[in-house]
Amino acid sequence: MIRFNNQNHTIFNKSLIFFSNLVRKIFKGDRLRRISKKLQQISKEHSLKKKSKKIVILDYGCGSMEISKRLQKSKHIKKIIGTDIFNFSYKKQKLSYLPYKKFSKKRIKVDLIIIIDVLHHIGVDRSYKILNDLSKVSKKIIVKDHFEHGYFSRQLLRFVDFYANYAYGVKIPKKYFDKESWQNQIKKTNFKEKKLIKNFQQHDGVFNLILNKRHHFISVLEHEN
Repeated sequence: MIRFNNQNHTIFNKSLIFFSNLVRKIFKGDRLRRISKKLQQISKEHSLKKKSKKIVILDYGCGSMEISKRLQKSKHIKKIIGTDIFNFSYKKQKLSYLPYKKFSKKRIKVDLIIIIDVLHHIGVDRSYKILNDLSKVSKKIIVKDHFEHGYFSRQLLRFVDFYANYAYGVKIPKKYFDKESWQNQIKKTNFKEKKLIKNFQQHDGVFNLILNKRHHFISVLEHEN
């Protein structure tokens, strides 16, 4: 079960984050807009199935919660909770006013979990363990992650990952999912894949030329237990 705790310090380098975001803005590398829009659409469909009930979302591996900040404006969302490995006060750092909790002993239940570009950092071959753990928290998960397509593609993903995550102190993986390994991970879980969105265009401009849409996918997982 997911466990939370709250403490107050950060390992984020805010100067590097500012510079990285500035470069993204200049070269149209904003990944947040397209991802947020798609998550808003899928989460709204889920809320409608619940007869218009407002839903509670867990942003697993939330980072600076920039995507959650955009999603929280949606009328069908009651609350978004961020969780990550950091001891961190987002309110104190003025990065977000959303609730953030570090993993600890307190158990929670939510309507939906979003996992955005996180599983490959945990480990491609260990992802099923995380998904099975999360199955006790929610019956539905939206996963956004990457597909590699050979050696060159893998190194390109690693380079972009380094650029995007160095300021946050995130370890860069040695490999990523391909279509076969992703399906193998799902088979080891309680989930069934209800929808797979391949070739998801995450970026515009120069960033899309560097890392085009074939490297990005969104998977919607559900279980009945």
